[in-house]
This record gives sequence, C-alpha cells and structure tokens, in this order.
Amino acid sequence: MDFLASLQVFMIYFYLLVIFLFAIWGFIAGSKRSVGKVGGLVLGLFLNIVGIIIIYLTKKIDKNAHINLKSLSAIDELKKYKELLDTGAITEQEYNIQKGRILNH
Repeated sequence: MDFLASLQVFMIYFYLLVIFLFAIWGFIAGSKRSVGKVGGLVLGLFLNIVGIIIIYLTKKIDKNAHINLKSLSAIDELKKYKELLDTGAITEQEYNIQKGRILNH
C-alpha cells in the first residue's frame, strides 16, 4: 500500500473517531440539559460541533428543582389542620390523630 492510500485510510478512521466522540459528548451533555440523552446523542452525531453548541444553548436541568409533591401536600394538610385547631373547629386530640396519620403516611 502506498503512502497516499494509507493516509486516506487513516483519515477515514480519524473522521469516524471524531464523529463517535461528538456523539458521546452530545449524549453526556444532553443528559444534563433539557434535550435529554438521546437528543444530545443525535445532535452530536449528525451536527457535530453545531449540535454540541445547540445542546449547550438549551436549558440546564436543575436537579434540586424536583420537589416531592407528596411532602409538600402533607405540609399543606398539616397547616390546614393546625388552622382548624386554632379556630376551635377540631379538638387537640383530633389534631394529633390527623398529624400522626399524615406524618406516618
């Protein structure tokens, strides 16, 4: 094989490696952004550096933003029963029963 043919083979392998690296980069970056893992993989694979730029322009996922709605509703329910206790609509014993039910649920 002459030098030119081996250079062409090297360039093809190098190009495939670069495409693969952009796809992996897109997958990892997409998992932390709103496009998701698959979206990042596709953008990185087909659009290369332009796809990576698009991924980084999307909104970042805030892991701390996910609030447990069940615990939030439990807090609201406790407040509701506390207000009922304060207004005299329920007794202290009824309040403690409801509080125990909510906290153990």
